[in-house]
Amino acid sequence: MTKEMVQFTIQTSGKNGGATWNSPYTFIREAQHFDTKDLQLTLYTGQHLNFDHVISSGKLNPDDAEAWEKKYQQAPTDGSYEDFLQWCKENDYIDDYTTESYTVAEGNN
Repeated sequence: MTKEMVQFTIQTSGKNGGATWNSPYTFIREAQHFDTKDLQLTLYTGQHLNFDHVISSGKLNPDDAEAWEKKYQQAPTDGSYEDFLQWCKENDYIDDYTTESYTVAEGNN
């Protein structure tokens, strides 16, 4: 038996968040148990943690963060991963991304 997996590598910048936010964010999910809304929530959680840090350091106004979050909730989640990630890139929510699909064999353990 095999499982289809999807690996996402998301590039963001540390313009306000510092050097730690410059690291690529890589995660892997089973394709059959993961959809674009899950991807939106996963990225939102990471960005929200970054916003909390930037707001607490005084580098971002909480109202600006709220406006960013409201717009992000309008991202298209009814299409493909590619559509969603491209929207994020075009709207400056991420700098770049790559996706890779592959199949893994499940062992009989």
